[in-house]
Parts: sequence; structure tokens; C-alpha cells
Amino acid sequence: MENTMIAHLTKTVFVEAAHYNPQGDPAQQRLHGHSFRIDIQARGTVDPAVGWVVDYAEIKETFAPLIRLLDHGYLNEIHGLEDVPTLEGLRRWLEAGIAPRPDWLLGMRVSIAGDLCFRPVRFPADQQAELPERIGFSFEAAQSLPQLPEGHPCRRIHGHSYRMEAAAPDLAGLQPHLADIYDALDHRFLNDVDGLEQATCERIAQWVWGRLKSRGVPITFVGIRETPSAQCRYYGE
Repeated sequence: MENTMIAHLTKTVFVEAAHYNPQGDPAQQRLHGHSFRIDIQARGTVDPAVGWVVDYAEIKETFAPLIRLLDHGYLNEIHGLEDVPTLEGLRRWLEAGIAPRPDWLLGMRVSIAGDLCFRPVRFPADQQAELPERIGFSFEAAQSLPQLPEGHPCRRIHGHSYRMEAAAPDLAGLQPHLADIYDALDHRFLNDVDGLEQATCERIAQWVWGRLKSRGVPITFVGIRETPSAQCRYYGE
């Protein structure tokens, strides 16, 4: 006879959303955005016939209506999140939005994909990916793309935990300039930044390049990643 097995599962989804926290520090009180990571946790007895607690597709489908409301959205304008657009407030909103509650649902964790500080990391050259030795860091910002047609999700105010990478002959000399870039973009609504009124990854990369060039920095590469699967590379052409 097969022994009863209890297993824990995690299904991770990301939402790209904007918010501001009126109770937070001055940076948090500004309109900005994040890539929010939501870890949905399940627990239960493994079904001996199929070998799982619950189908991962069922977990995803259960939360799909709530995720659609959040993704590429402005949390402060979503009913139930107006006054508590925090990580804990978002977690409670998600749990309250699932009714009836599935037997397998254990809970969830909500976090932010970025570092939430200027934390530069030096990466070695990657010949396979055709990337030079470079410095990378993340910043948190909101944006909208008003040039896009009505109905496009990116036209709405939303946010990302951006990942920026940059290369120059002198990486040590580059780092202080990247700290200034971080201060100019982090916890901001990019549309309010001069030159970023239409803040696509391409235009952010060009903006960074121009700002560094104007300071005499011999920049050779800028990469902007708004999600783990979407990156723009710019070499100054």
C-alpha cells in the first residue's frame, strides 16, 4: 500500500504595477512602480492516481482574474487597495479575493523583484551572450506610454523593477555616474523626467547614454531590462 504523501507547492507569477504609499518615506510617497513577485503556496495530499496535490494550471487559473486586474495597473486606483497599496495590503487583497477558498491554498508571499537600493554588481564578459564586462543594478519606476493606442496595456500607468547594465573602459570610474542615474530614475514616474515622456526601454537606454556622454563618460554599452524576458541593448548607433 502506498504511503500518504503531503507536499508543498509554489506557483510564482509577476505583475508590473505602479503605486505610491502615502504612509511611507518621501521616496515611497512619490508615484513609482515595481515588478511584484507573487508566490502562491499550496499544500495537500498527493493524489496517488495523478501524482500531484493540484494542477499548476489550476493554481494559475484560480488567481487569473485578480492578476489581470493588477498587471499593468495602478494599485491606488484598484478597489480595496486605495489606502493600503503595500506588500502586506496586496497579500491580504489577493487572499480576500479568492472565494470560495480552495482546500489546497496555504497562503502567499508578495515581494518586489528589485534590490530597492543602489546595489551595483560587476558582471564578467559573456562571449556566448555577446555582452561586455559591465555593471548592473536595479531601479523602481512607474511609466505609461501615451503614444500607444487606447486599449494597449502599456498605455496605462504601470511599473517595473528595471535592471540596467552599462559598460565603459573604466568600470570603477563609471560606477559613481551610475549612482547619479539611479537617483534620477528610482522611485519616479518616468514620464515626469525630461526626455522620458515616452519611456520605452529603447528611449531609456538612449537617455542614459546621452546623460553619460554629456559628462564625458566613454560609455560603450547600455542594457535596459523591464522584465526578466525583455531587454533592450544599445551601443550608441
